[in-house]
Amino acid sequence: MRRPIIYIGIVGLILLTACSFIANADESSDSTNSAAPLSYEVTMESDIVEFDEYHITIHYPQTPNNQINQTIIDYVNQRKAAFKKESYQSIQKHGKTKSHELHIDFEVLHQGSSFFVVRFEESMDVGLPTLLHAQTIMNFDKKNGKRIEPDQLFKEDRNYVDQLAELTKEELMKETGAEVFHSSELQEALKSSYLENIALTTKGIEVYLNQSSEKIPDKIVLGQRSINDLLKEEFASALKAEGESRREKKTSIEDPPSSKSEKETVVKSQSDVKKVAITFDDGPHPKVTPEILQVLDEYKAKATFFMIGKRVNYFPEVAQRVAEKGHEIGNHTWDHSRLTRLTPEEVDEQISKTQEIIEEVTGVQPEVVRLPFGEQPPISQKNLQVIPSDVSGENWQGKEAVELAQDMINEAKDGDVILLHDLQGSTVEVLELVLDALSRQGYQFVTVSEL
Repeated sequence: MRRPIIYIGIVGLILLTACSFIANADESSDSTNSAAPLSYEVTMESDIVEFDEYHITIHYPQTPNNQINQTIIDYVNQRKAAFKKESYQSIQKHGKTKSHELHIDFEVLHQGSSFFVVRFEESMDVGLPTLLHAQTIMNFDKKNGKRIEPDQLFKEDRNYVDQLAELTKEELMKETGAEVFHSSELQEALKSSYLENIALTTKGIEVYLNQSSEKIPDKIVLGQRSINDLLKEEFASALKAEGESRREKKTSIEDPPSSKSEKETVVKSQSDVKKVAITFDDGPHPKVTPEILQVLDEYKAKATFFMIGKRVNYFPEVAQRVAEKGHEIGNHTWDHSRLTRLTPEEVDEQISKTQEIIEEVTGVQPEVVRLPFGEQPPISQKNLQVIPSDVSGENWQGKEAVELAQDMINEAKDGDVILLHDLQGSTVEVLELVLDALSRQGYQFVTVSEL
């Protein structure tokens, strides 16, 4: 009877050892999984709305962290609501003279193993003599996805506001010189609540001013050594641990070479065969654009995609696929700004950067451009063909896909340019209905350059 007891004891010992090994393995696995990735794979969302009363263009990042994403989406919704309120109040007080506009763009300032930092730049036109500008900087803790407010960064027993202000002024004096530092313009910038706009980076802290010019920088960098005593130990240690791994990505902007002569209007087809050009604005979109390509393939149709440069930068594989399918890619500016509010240099940059990224990604340089909101500021130096639209389904936001498609089918005629949008969920259904009806009427579907 002793042998069974011995066997049972041995088996029990093996089981205990196995359980201990599994537990340790699980603990190690949990520890590994809880560690934040060194760098998030950041994607880009765009919210573009065009009504007669107002235009909204908002670009914002999305990450693998749901908590971060929700905070950003809440901010976007708050800014939209605030804009609509300001717009309504302005119309009630001053009347409406032109469409109001909200434009928000973003820049990822830093991300390492501990922090994800993003800056939003906002401009709002509600019919006042000057545009309203603002910025919002969000510092996130990647471990829990929570936003870190400025007052959470610093030790409670230190008067960080005054000390941070003094450090900022010292750096400004060094960078601008005494004359500029004591100017009324810079002093006005220092009066605003600029200390709310601080960003964690591996260099230390970047303090963004709410007012900048050629003489006044938009930010001041306070090195780690100068601010370590102010920071809470956890943040000082985390910044130090991240080291100098972040590399600044700089994009050079050059005028693209071109031998094309300037053209201002689309040359209509003189062929006996009826043709229309289907065009898509505001893409590429990682889900909708591939579905559009599939429908175009089914009808052996070619189209022109007017792409936003910043979205091409975030979704290069989608732009590549459009080009590989033999469709035309056009320029729709870098971030869908209203160009008539920009300086000539800023307009030039909007177009040049987009030309550059599209050529870099697809190997083809665009020869056509469509400007946001149908505007046409002078861009003759670009030698690009400006493409308006003939059929656009006005007020499409409130219509069902079938109704919108029927409007387009009824309106379309030989030589027309039809406008759809990559970012709209109903676009694929509308496209299929339009292609089906017009193909039955004998239409061919070509790019705008072929029209």
